[in-house]
Amino acid sequence: MACEECRALLGGYVLDALEPDEMDAVRAHVVACAECSREHSALGVLPALLDAAGTTETTAPDPPAALETAVLDRFARARPPAEPSRWRRWLTRPIPVAAGAAVAAALVTLAVTAALNGSSTEPAHVYSASLRGSSIAPGARAYARLASETSGTHVQLYVHGLQPRPGAVYELWCIGDNGDRMSAGTFRVDSAGRADVNLTTAARLGEYHRLSVERTVARGPGQRVMAGSIAY
Repeated sequence: MACEECRALLGGYVLDALEPDEMDAVRAHVVACAECSREHSALGVLPALLDAAGTTETTAPDPPAALETAVLDRFARARPPAEPSRWRRWLTRPIPVAAGAAVAAALVTLAVTAALNGSSTEPAHVYSASLRGSSIAPGARAYARLASETSGTHVQLYVHGLQPRPGAVYELWCIGDNGDRMSAGTFRVDSAGRADVNLTTAARLGEYHRLSVERTVARGPGQRVMAGSIAY
């Protein structure tokens, strides 16, 4: 699980409102990632806050509709289209009126935290590409998830089926229609021929349309082991 996906789920995680597999994935990521662990700790007071709000007899106004819309919009950008409906059901389920102010305050805290972490109000452009093996690696396959960012493009690359070679280094290339090439970095595969890596390239989405994975050699161009087109 990437940090961006984990942070989008932290609010539901501390409230135990996720699916079991999502709870397990977030729990594993928080244990391994210090930055997400700090954000999880900051949100850890949310259940107690809601419990306290539900026991008071005082009334408070409902959270403004615009706040729910903004939060759901953030979830929609961070997750596949089918997911926000479950969040809407959770956010709109009956709760004590007195909890309204507490929920509003918690959601505002989430929004401020996201802003401090450099989140933008503009949706990120995310695309994918499926790569198939060449004649020298017919069983190789890969899937790439590409997201635009300030410095260029972030690429999350999943590889499987590459024949392990001792010391072999592979490089991911972004290729334009005119043949221009820009590297997105290098990686290695494990003993099972798999890799799960995060790479960054200065190339920008829309400026190139194909991805190529090549095995580096001492001299000359690398040997292409797989390639595929970006699904714009």
